Amino acid sequence: MKKNVANKIVNIEDTLYILNARIQILQDILALDVSPDLFLDKSIDDMDFIDKTLAVLIKILTEDPHIAEREEQLDNLSEIEWQFSQVLALFLNSSSTISVEQFPILRDTILALRNQSAVRRKVADDSTSKKEGVETIPIVSSDEMSELIKKL
Repeated sequence: MKKNVANKIVNIEDTLYILNARIQILQDILALDVSPDLFLDKSIDDMDFIDKTLAVLIKILTEDPHIAEREEQLDNLSEIEWQFSQVLALFLNSSSTISVEQFPILRDTILALRNQSAVRRKVADDSTSKKEGVETIPIVSSDEMSELIKKL
């Protein structure tokens, strides 16, 4: 689904795919023994970029209820938010070379990013029109469907 933002087209599905890949890279960086001199600033920039991009996507998806596949994209966004929150938690709790343990000054920034992510995830979850307690009853029974197929 593509949506116009400030006269530029945003492909929501592709953007979520790329964000997922960037989150995975952050997770991989934490699992490796990387040099903070090379990767710390870039990792922080990536976290900030992911946060800002997710904020744009949630705005698009919540402001226009007529977006094709909106429910699916809100679910996908919620999942990406969860993954982002998990990688931020790893930065908080890991003993990696670029974690909060090594750079305590990052704690407030990462906590703020986690809070923003949690808010967006709740908005995404609340914006879907899932009706609780309503059973999905087929419009056509299986017997009726069999009869219809026989007539073809």
